[in-house]
Amino acid sequence: MGDRWHLLLEDLQIDGGKNSIPSRLMTVFQEEDKYMHVEWARHVDEINARPHDDDASIDSFLEDFDTEETNDLFGYQAPVRTIVTRLDLMGFTAERCKREMQECVAELLAYDGEDSIVVYDNLGREASRYDISAAEIVNVGLSAHLKRSTRGSVHRPKLTDLEERCIKYVDLLFETDEDPRLLLGALLDGQDPEKRLRLDLSDLLHAGYFTSDGELSAQALQELREETSSTGPIIVITEGKFDSRVLGRALRIVRPDIAGYFKFWDLGTTKAPGGTDRVVANLRSFAAAGVMNRVIGLVDNDAAGLAAEKQLRSTPLPKHYSICRLPNLDYAHSYPTHGPSGKSEDDINGRACSIEFYFGTDCLQGPDNELIPVRWKALNDAVQEWQGELSNKPYVQARIEALLDKTESGVAVVDGRWDPMRGIANALVQAAQSRYEPAPPTST
Repeated sequence: MGDRWHLLLEDLQIDGGKNSIPSRLMTVFQEEDKYMHVEWARHVDEINARPHDDDASIDSFLEDFDTEETNDLFGYQAPVRTIVTRLDLMGFTAERCKREMQECVAELLAYDGEDSIVVYDNLGREASRYDISAAEIVNVGLSAHLKRSTRGSVHRPKLTDLEERCIKYVDLLFETDEDPRLLLGALLDGQDPEKRLRLDLSDLLHAGYFTSDGELSAQALQELREETSSTGPIIVITEGKFDSRVLGRALRIVRPDIAGYFKFWDLGTTKAPGGTDRVVANLRSFAAAGVMNRVIGLVDNDAAGLAAEKQLRSTPLPKHYSICRLPNLDYAHSYPTHGPSGKSEDDINGRACSIEFYFGTDCLQGPDNELIPVRWKALNDAVQEWQGELSNKPYVQARIEALLDKTESGVAVVDGRWDPMRGIANALVQAAQSRYEPAPPTST
């Protein structure tokens, strides 16, 4: 039979399963919702801690223990009003749950070439036809689900032909991998808010899946966070709105195979302030808020970026957060600069390389066909490096956007000038795969 769990609305068993902890359902409960028969749970824990060849002990104990005195041996419970509020907070509103179910039913009807419900007799011949909508099918199916939700088959009420047909659609939805919270959100709609929803886990505790002092709801939330961080979009926080705008476009050009997995934070739409210090602050804010997606803070390869890396070395960020600095550039080892001592050729890696430097030297050429120089601004005391900035950023940015337009339309080819951007793509992939340990960027 397996080790089973049961989800009950008062005395109605509305869901159930076996041989695993229902992690997604666990997320609607908190640790303060836990209940247990203390003596029973303590003895089960003690016996489960013994060697496996002593399995008979727990059976002997359970035979002597009068479990008929209580149905509440171990599990979690809360009022319907509390569960509904928590489901709403997770996005499983009754409206959304029913809408998604209706869409699935409509697709199933269309797949079968039907536009109505057909009931067949025992010989397989059409007995009745009901012209009802997908929404009505869902409502009838949910009502039928509650009607037959008794713990066991004894005294189970007989369903009408229409209810039998509608409930098959509801059952079919949840024999698949649909989130059980979708069914729960729909079933609880209109229920008495003071009724008790109870997740009975006594069989699983008995079988040794966990101990009675385990924080199962907290573990379930952590599993969900890890699942979201591995499957949700990877959020990239950039220093400015130009960065986020062009990086998304460029990534689709050089790495269309992985571009859809990254989401660049839109500073232009959100009107959020930019800058290296804001990347650091936003990473910390996202972590404090418990954002479950993988998050990458992308900073320039300049003195401010080096300082940000240094600052975050001592920051206890979650394992799915990272800081990533733009990689070194070969043509930046000797680049025109202008400072107090006049014009010079300097290595600007780690000192002045902003996103504008990563679209090839053609975009960096001014009207005179000479490379637009970097101007030295100030010494960054945190890393003892000079901070530089491209002299005419707006001009270079316009050339970059023109290059993107031409490449997206097929006028310009994706050639070697895109190698620096390929380097950024590789850096983002590496940062997403594991926590970033600051190290000198590799040259591209």
